[in-house]
Amino acid sequence: MTRNRTVERRKERERQKQRQRQFTLIGGIAVIAVVAVVLLILANQPAEAPIPAEAAARYEGIPQSQTDAGFPRLGNSEAPVQVVEYSSYDCPACKVFHDNVVKAPSGLLDRVRTGEVIFTYVPLYGTGSFANGRGAARAAVCAGEQGRYWEFHDALFEWQGLYGNQAFANNRIEAGIDALQIDRAQWDACINSELPNQVTRAAEQAAQALPGFQGTPTVTINGIIVQPDLASVTRAIEQELAKRPTVQPPAETTPETSTEATPETAPAEATPEAEATPEISAELTPEAAETTPEPTLSEATPEATAAP
Repeated sequence: MTRNRTVERRKERERQKQRQRQFTLIGGIAVIAVVAVVLLILANQPAEAPIPAEAAARYEGIPQSQTDAGFPRLGNSEAPVQVVEYSSYDCPACKVFHDNVVKAPSGLLDRVRTGEVIFTYVPLYGTGSFANGRGAARAAVCAGEQGRYWEFHDALFEWQGLYGNQAFANNRIEAGIDALQIDRAQWDACINSELPNQVTRAAEQAAQALPGFQGTPTVTINGIIVQPDLASVTRAIEQELAKRPTVQPPAETTPETSTEATPETAPAEATPEAEATPEISAELTPEAAETTPEPTLSEATPEATAAP
């Protein structure tokens, strides 16, 4: 009897442990479900997505274009200095470069405005510590399809400083697209297409092919990597500008002396009377020789002899 009671108690304890494990599992599942619902609600709520007030004016009047790979460009295609930045929106050092070099007084944008520089941004992602850098890069590519790349570019770097790891949450990105008044249907179609993936893949390939690339931001000036600070970038640009051949102004030419006579020096035209007068010949015609005796100094003319 004692043995049977011991066995029963052991079985009861096992059943209690099993019920506890079931309760714990069910409770864990319930907690996970609640957290997922909360996150889903938060993800779908509108988020703050301020667009820098000066962003539109900052790029106004600057030619905007794309490379063959789809990388955004600023400036005249004939500019003598090409500056390329390999960068990502999830990279804190890239925000520093944007703030202290690109948009700083006498920085890259000022050089672009003078026509000295054309600036290309190569959109990488995953080189920094902020979440969803890929989503930010893809969203910017599709904003660029509607001519709003650079304004969104500025907003993404500003959000990095304002919101930290939540800077590129999907709801914030979408709110930013709406704040820029971008056609949402076109943007959604672009995001769901292969285009943004093609551009970001091309950016990664370009970075891998660059000798000396070690991370972001990497900056090249006419193909040479330079330190990503304002002093180094300015110095390198000045050195490249100094290599340009000096264009001499055309020499002033003096009018050649004309071989045509001026009115003052031109020979006078013969008058009709002069043209009509035959040239007096020193020789006498035979008839004149016979009828007109040549007077001599010693002979007087008839009129002279008849005079008293």
